[in-house]
Amino acid sequence: MGQARKSRRLNTRNIGERLLGYRRWLAHEWRQRRFAVQQHNKKKVFDAWLAELLRQPPEVLIGANFANFGGVRHHLQAIARYSSLDVALAPSDHVMRKVGAHAVANEFSAAFRAIPLTGIKAVHSHVYPWFIDWCEEKTALGVRWIHTYHLNYYAEHGTDGLEPWQEQINHKLLNVACRADVCLSVSRWQVEELRDKHGIKAHYLPNGIDVALCDTANADTFTRQTGLSRFVLFVGRNDPVKNPAEFVRLAAKLQKQPCVMIGGGLSEACIRQEWGLQVPDNLTVLGSLPRQQVLSALAACSVLVVTSKREGLPTLVMEAMALQKEVVVPDVAGCVEVVGHGEAGHVYRLGDIDHLSEITMKALRQPTMGGVARERVLKEYDWRVIAPQLDAVYRASGGV
Repeated sequence: MGQARKSRRLNTRNIGERLLGYRRWLAHEWRQRRFAVQQHNKKKVFDAWLAELLRQPPEVLIGANFANFGGVRHHLQAIARYSSLDVALAPSDHVMRKVGAHAVANEFSAAFRAIPLTGIKAVHSHVYPWFIDWCEEKTALGVRWIHTYHLNYYAEHGTDGLEPWQEQINHKLLNVACRADVCLSVSRWQVEELRDKHGIKAHYLPNGIDVALCDTANADTFTRQTGLSRFVLFVGRNDPVKNPAEFVRLAAKLQKQPCVMIGGGLSEACIRQEWGLQVPDNLTVLGSLPRQQVLSALAACSVLVVTSKREGLPTLVMEAMALQKEVVVPDVAGCVEVVGHGEAGHVYRLGDIDHLSEITMKALRQPTMGGVARERVLKEYDWRVIAPQLDAVYRASGGV
């Protein structure tokens, strides 16, 4: 009897193990099939986009359109919107939604590299090594290559040095992108740095903003949605270079003055656990918001405070200036340049919380720069002013 029971237990165990193995096999097969279907669908979307490029090539192809937020993303979108030429993003927004940057740069890069460029006047690269390499290849076909420098990676972009991917981007920017037919820089300070430190000749054509879009911002809508008004605002992300901890320290100094933080990765838990700071009672942390809501937050705030350790030419500051807001920025090159060295905004000493608090309170009590700030943006940073200059570069017809 004992032997029989033991035999039955063994059989039961064997059956259970076989069933478990079968279920694992089924799960593996299902994952494999699902992956194959996803790849097939991605390929269909990507091939359809390539076919459209071949059927009706744009005059200008700009990219890589990999970021879904931030200044470079807004820069590319504005070129496509305001250029008088037929401009296409590479990859298109639809391809990015359905396929993704990783697949475009890896699984489908060979197909993209192989496309002929008949009819295209110019290609315009920005940040990503993948697209920079592609643009260099196409210059052999007589296509005009323009590259725009936004901001290289510096030590301030990391906590323990730069990541390998940041080092790779820097290498491409300084050693390959410099071979473009025309190199542009979004800021005057960077034109000088590229020339003096790296021997790269770049021409100034500023980062711009979509003033018409800014003018659709609605302060009342933001206040109704959040109950917040007359606040000091920070917009950034949980990133060493954006330096959000400095704003938290400012909020603690301002005590009863309402302060608001908006941006990806920002939360009260992050403030406590990652930065070791207490969240003051006057600080509201909203996290990531859609761009239109961010613009409405800018319209609703009293003062925008930027605490970045590095900026190229910050679009966020320009957007606040277009909305006639008082802006407080650190004494770093890109920020100082955009506010005209203090003519259209307030400048504080980076890392000096007492000075930041003093300057912010001054901006709150004596809001005098809004009109001058908007005029500065309309004159130099409005895409309706910048786009014709860029079109001349694309056409090689009197551009820089």
